[in-house]
Amino acid sequence: MKDEFANRQNMHLTVLKLLENPAFQPAWKNQKPTAFTTRAAEFGTVVNGLTQLISDQQAATTGYAGDKEREEEELETLAHEIGQTLSDWFEENDREGDAAQIDLSLHRWQRLRDAELIAKARLLHTKLTAALAEDAAGLAEYGLTPDDATALKKETDDFERVTADPSAAISRRKALTAALRPKFRVAAVLLKKMDRLVPRLRRNPGGPEFAAAWAASRIIRDLGGSAGETDESPGTPEPEAPAA
Repeated sequence: MKDEFANRQNMHLTVLKLLENPAFQPAWKNQKPTAFTTRAAEFGTVVNGLTQLISDQQAATTGYAGDKEREEEELETLAHEIGQTLSDWFEENDREGDAAQIDLSLHRWQRLRDAELIAKARLLHTKLTAALAEDAAGLAEYGLTPDDATALKKETDDFERVTADPSAAISRRKALTAALRPKFRVAAVLLKKMDRLVPRLRRNPGGPEFAAAWAASRIIRDLGGSAGETDESPGTPEPEAPAA
């Protein structure tokens, strides 16, 4: 999400915190004009929806990256463990050529590109499966069983699947980004309507203090750092939707 929209959402949360402050509620809650109370409830619902939507949007990308990293590490660790053991068995049976194809250090497994890692892991699975069919009892002495072949295939399949998913993650993120537009619009409209009622609330006990706090809460602060602060008046144009 662009800084502009992060800043705007931060302003929304500041306003919501003000409305939830018991010290200021006597000045506006269920006080004339009661339309302000109605709009405050609507605003809380909209802001909470925006918070969830923004969280989902960010998770659509970061979640994919986290899944990929986890699956990659699991495959590399298991492939290295099985590869080292199977290499030793091959060498003990004078099959240095077979051993050389799968005798990789953990660092070398980690250096493989995605497609190379998948291909090498599948080669290892093929050799392990063939070796088990040839001499299961001998491999059992090395701690290698059909369960290892099953686990290796699963980890390889899992990693291959997650590497094919970035397009799905990007599509979901774009859909969530598009959904932000109407939510930001509704929040902006509600705030402008509430702005118009604040002067009337000054008539209530504590109203002047609430009006001053309201004005301060409506300032959009640039948390990114350079543009300073802007006062969002009822005439402030609504921003475009954030880029995907």
